[in-house]
Amino acid sequence: MKVLVTGVFGFIGSHFAEMLVKEGGCRVVGFDRNTDQKNKLRISSATRNYIHYVHGDLAGDISGLVEDIDIVVHFAAKTFVDHSIKDPSAFVRSNIIGTYNLLEQCRLYKPKLYIQVSTDEVYGAILEGSYKEDAPLNPTNPYSATKAAGDMLALSYHNTYGLNTIVTRTENNYGKFQHPQKVFPNFTNKALIGEPLPVYGDGQHARMWLRVEDHCSAICLLMDKGQPGEIYHVAGEEELKNLDLAKKILRILDRPEDQYELIPDHDIRPGHDKRYALDSSKIKALGWTPKYDLDGGIEEVVKWYRDNDWWLR
Repeated sequence: MKVLVTGVFGFIGSHFAEMLVKEGGCRVVGFDRNTDQKNKLRISSATRNYIHYVHGDLAGDISGLVEDIDIVVHFAAKTFVDHSIKDPSAFVRSNIIGTYNLLEQCRLYKPKLYIQVSTDEVYGAILEGSYKEDAPLNPTNPYSATKAAGDMLALSYHNTYGLNTIVTRTENNYGKFQHPQKVFPNFTNKALIGEPLPVYGDGQHARMWLRVEDHCSAICLLMDKGQPGEIYHVAGEEELKNLDLAKKILRILDRPEDQYELIPDHDIRPGHDKRYALDSSKIKALGWTPKYDLDGGIEEVVKWYRDNDWWLR
C-alpha cells in the first residue's frame, strides 16, 4: 500500500511516517516544503531512506502528486494560533487553498481513502462536558477557522464527488521533536535555564493532552476501519489546567514550583478559549485505546527534552 503523508517533516507527520515504515510495512511518499535540516532530523536515520520525498507547496502546482497513491493522510497545515492572529493570510493559503488543491488531485486520481487531520479548536470553547462529532462548529481565531474550512471542503468532496474522505479531530498533542515554541519544549527550556515559565492569562485555561504516538496509532486504525464520510475524535480525555502543567514540568525537573509568571494574554491571544474537550467514544468503539497515560507520558517527554537540549536551541 502506498501512502502519501503531507507535512512529513512536521511534528505529527514525522511520527506518523515513522510508524508506517516501522510497523505498517507501507510504502511512504512524504510531501513537505524543502525545510531546514533540523526539521528533517525528526525522521530517524533508520527510517529516512525508506521514504520517497517530494518537496513543494500545496498551495502551488502539485500536479500528479496523488497519482498511484492508495491513501492520502493530510497533516500539512499552519498551526500556531498566535501567528494566525498576527497574519491570517498564510493560514488561509495553507489550510484552505492547499487543502483544496490536494482534494482536487484526489478527485482526479481517486485514491482509496483521504484522511483530513484536524483540531478540537474548530468547535470553540466548552466549559463543561465534551464535544461529540456532531457538535456545531464555532472557530474563534483565524487558525481554527481555516482548519474548519478545510474540514468542510473534505466532507463536501465526499458528498459531492464520492471521494472517500474521513476527518479526524484531535486535542493538544505532545511528544518528542515538537517545535521549540510549543508548550512542552518551551516550558522545559525555560525551566532548565532558570527563567520563569510563561503561563497565559490566569493559568486556569484547561486542555486535554494526547501523546503523539497515540494519535498516530488512531489514524493507522482508521486507515483500515474508518468509515468514509465520517468524523472521528482522537482524544485521551485526560486534561490539565495550564498552571498545573507548568508546575508538573517544574517538579519533574526538580525546579521550584513557583518558577512561573502569569502573562496577560488579551493582546497576544484575544478571545483565548478557556477549555477544549473531545468525546472519543466513537473511535474507541473501533478498538483504539491510548497507550500512554498522562503522568508517565509527560515525564518521559520532559526528560527527553532535558537530555536532548540541542533540539530546544
